[in-house]
Amino acid sequence: MRSSTLYLLIYITFLFGLCSLAQAQISFRPIGEATEAANSNLRTTSEIRDSTQLTLPFWDDFSKTSYLPDSSHWFVEGGTSNVSSSLGINPPTVNVAVFDGWNANGTPYSSLQLGEGAGDSLVSKFIDLTNLNPAWRPSVYLSFFWQKEGRGDAPDDRDSIRLQIMNSDKDWVTIWSKTGEEQTVTDVFVQEIIQVSDASFFHEYFQFRFQSFGRLSGGFDTWNIDYIYMNYDRSPTDTVYEDRALTSQPTSWLTQYSAMPYRHFINNLSENLAPTKVGVNNLDNQVQPIEYYALIQDTTMIFDEMNQGTPLNLAPSATAEITSESIDPNAFEVNTDSLSLMLETKLFINSGDSANWFGKYDLRVNDTTTSTILLDKELAYDDGTAEWAAGLSQQAGMLAYRFVVPNIDAITEVKFYFPDFAPSSAGKTFTIIIWDDIYEYRQGRLLTEQHIVQKSITLNQFTTYSLGRPVAVADTFYIGYEQSVDDFFPVGLDKYGKTQPGNVFINLDGVWEPSNVIDGNLMIRPVFDFNKAVGFEDELFNDISIFPNPTTGVFKIRGGFDKAMILDVLGNSLMTIGGNEVETEVKLGQQRKGIYFVKVEKVRKYKTYKIVLH
Repeated sequence: MRSSTLYLLIYITFLFGLCSLAQAQISFRPIGEATEAANSNLRTTSEIRDSTQLTLPFWDDFSKTSYLPDSSHWFVEGGTSNVSSSLGINPPTVNVAVFDGWNANGTPYSSLQLGEGAGDSLVSKFIDLTNLNPAWRPSVYLSFFWQKEGRGDAPDDRDSIRLQIMNSDKDWVTIWSKTGEEQTVTDVFVQEIIQVSDASFFHEYFQFRFQSFGRLSGGFDTWNIDYIYMNYDRSPTDTVYEDRALTSQPTSWLTQYSAMPYRHFINNLSENLAPTKVGVNNLDNQVQPIEYYALIQDTTMIFDEMNQGTPLNLAPSATAEITSESIDPNAFEVNTDSLSLMLETKLFINSGDSANWFGKYDLRVNDTTTSTILLDKELAYDDGTAEWAAGLSQQAGMLAYRFVVPNIDAITEVKFYFPDFAPSSAGKTFTIIIWDDIYEYRQGRLLTEQHIVQKSITLNQFTTYSLGRPVAVADTFYIGYEQSVDDFFPVGLDKYGKTQPGNVFINLDGVWEPSNVIDGNLMIRPVFDFNKAVGFEDELFNDISIFPNPTTGVFKIRGGFDKAMILDVLGNSLMTIGGNEVETEVKLGQQRKGIYFVKVEKVRKYKTYKIVLH
């Protein structure tokens, strides 16, 4: 009865939800009824009388912003909802406004684990409605799309999302609301169109806001809002738009990982490349033809262009998926292993959308979507954005995350994303562990170091933990931690990227077992930044080179130096040799295959080189 799978108490939390899972059983913690108490994040009109006033029409689909809403449309402050490209499922357009129990910095609104009340809000800038002809007032409507949960946490029955309008008496009036109980579907966006008809709304400082109510101790009780449009000369049936839009960021064109060291990437180039995909939506009720294009570029050059003008007919009011061709492997330099590339993937459509809708808005802003691939020092499965969090809740519990590298390399840092929940893990100790194997009778630790959890300042912010020494790894290895707290210890979990199942393992009672309940990519990344770890005095050591490398046991140091030390991966000195002005031969002798370091001294300065014995 006591296998670690059955005994496991593991929390999987939507950066935006908390539930405990024991094997196949899932239970949820109720939060009770949200209360509409006074909240510091709710802005009042008197505070901002001098703000810029807008005029109708008002439109925003969040596609041209990231992380925070457009400040030309919205008051952006601590209580403002965040913009996400991944939490909405099949949204009208790329990016949605997300409402939960975190403020704009990813900090819980309440330090109480069961704190509840008003969470995120999205408050419009002032809109002057005094110049609107009274005859047009009955035709003023505000429309938007909303979704319960999406890839976030499911709101409980009495949690709610509300649309409110500031009347001429400076009171917020609720004109629409939904509770968790009223909506059971969690993967569909529903469009609402609401008449703005009350005479008290038509004043100089008209405002509207969306406000969520629910649990405030983290990213709980998620609602998504998209494609907000307010104008006159509308009717209850005005829910069709001559707009074709991309709905997601391009997927990674790396087969397995989302980020890789360049030297790993080129080791088997063709097998590392895959097509990229995006979603596309036709918001019109007519068939609409489009053409699509894709390209890969950095700041200086285009690496490849794919699908130049590929045609596609979009069915009325329907979504589809666009798949690009794979990148040409010949676009990459294979004669070097030290490049650092940040490559933008851009996919765009030629849709015929208006560039000057109502003389005010460019509907083509949602016709382009981008994502970034890093080929530098990090190895990552995750896409950099956490929709959930996962963690153990047992003191001394251990979690291990499996990675595979094509060649022997040295880890110098490990990056973790620890999202902030109440009670917070910030300031608590944990132990970073790297294993070459975790199975019984074969498990071996390559590194054990204690560190302190540092609080993330913003959502999805990694913290880099430098290791005391480089750790050599080859083929399969595992990175993870042992926790010191007997409470939920969350790590970011990416549910939207390419999921690589079977890589997470847990140990609660001395036995390692796969954690099949975690479906996603943990935000844990090894960093292979050997240069940063050892420090370089490049100009002084320009004449030094070591060859052959890799070596079978005998190599030469070319160039003048005072002395050199040969070290193993644990930092133990194996030998010290004197240098000369031309070449110095070094014999490693009967050493095990693996990574070694050559620490060269010249005029009391040092440079360390990595050498591989095979």
